Amino acid sequence: MEQFQNTIIVKIDAGIVDRHNDLVRFSFNPVKYFSDWQEGVSKLAVSQVTSSGQPLLNEIPSQFEPNTRELSWQMADLSAGQSSWYRIQAKPQPPVDPLPIPRFAIHDRTSHLLITADDQVFTRYNFLGVWKPYFWPLNGNHGSVVRGAGGEDHPHHTGLYLAYGGHGEGGSANIWSDWDEPPYGPCGKTLHRQFTRLTQGPVYAEFVEDLIHIKGNGDLIMNETRIVRAWYTDLEKRFLEIIHQTSYPVDIGDRQFLLVARMSPSMKLADQGHVENSEGHIGRTKVHHQRARWCDLAGEVGDGINGLALFDHPSNPEHPGFWGEIAVPQQMSILHHPPYELENETFQLRFGAYVHQGTTQEADVKDYYQRYINPVEVEIVDC
Repeated sequence: MEQFQNTIIVKIDAGIVDRHNDLVRFSFNPVKYFSDWQEGVSKLAVSQVTSSGQPLLNEIPSQFEPNTRELSWQMADLSAGQSSWYRIQAKPQPPVDPLPIPRFAIHDRTSHLLITADDQVFTRYNFLGVWKPYFWPLNGNHGSVVRGAGGEDHPHHTGLYLAYGGHGEGGSANIWSDWDEPPYGPCGKTLHRQFTRLTQGPVYAEFVEDLIHIKGNGDLIMNETRIVRAWYTDLEKRFLEIIHQTSYPVDIGDRQFLLVARMSPSMKLADQGHVENSEGHIGRTKVHHQRARWCDLAGEVGDGINGLALFDHPSNPEHPGFWGEIAVPQQMSILHHPPYELENETFQLRFGAYVHQGTTQEADVKDYYQRYINPVEVEIVDC
């Protein structure tokens, strides 16, 4: 194997759960470790080694984000309590012409982003010409697990989205419906301002977006920065990680935030689909109006079974969140309220969306939730 002068070794600890192609990501500043690092010219190479530094695998795909100084790759399978070691090297980046299409790519189509993996659409993020941005389709290996626009009932239930205010409970603005007239309108809107970063590569795709939330009369409720990362464990296990960072919502009433999924009608959640939550409740009516760390919904999609598990992060206020359907059984939402006083000027909500093959047990939803809230531990052991 070719040797490089600039080399460090990092140790990865699995922690309390088994790992399967988990995403390793940590803050890393190459300038601190590599004396000849040239920004925009040098690249990082990652390979797996033994604890003594002997090579096990050749270079594996990795991704360095220069804006955030974060290095990522997918690790090999690792049992709970075990460790593995990786070598990070700095080397010149050979010119590539033309640039290859990355495995995880973002295509800006003016009114929406297409996020693809291996040239296949994972999801489309619709952000212009809508009352609130939403993800649709959100594809598993058999098709989309969420419904698109224009449904016969509740046409504002579209895909996967963040809503605010419900139907105006307690006087809060309504950025749930999309009506200009009473009884639910005039409704507010969540409006796209700009994307501050679009990242693509061999490990994940990510976008950072600035938005504003306004009332029906145009008054500002809050500013938001939205961070979304997409990646796969494999074709049957696909992930969105979503972070909403907002200013304090200047509004009255309950000021509720809801992550909402309007599921594909083919899944038949009302009578045939499988619904289960982290507390052991099984069935649509059993999970309704219960607090839970995650909830999973699965059913027929295309020629197979796909599901969508929504993950509530422990850092969210009122965790575990309050789950329920609103108006129709084919939909599921998770509810949070901001505290009356913030520790700093930012209110943050974090969610995970796990699109999978099969039902809850087959997809190991419980284990993947643990992996979501317990990322691998990284330690630099030799440099």
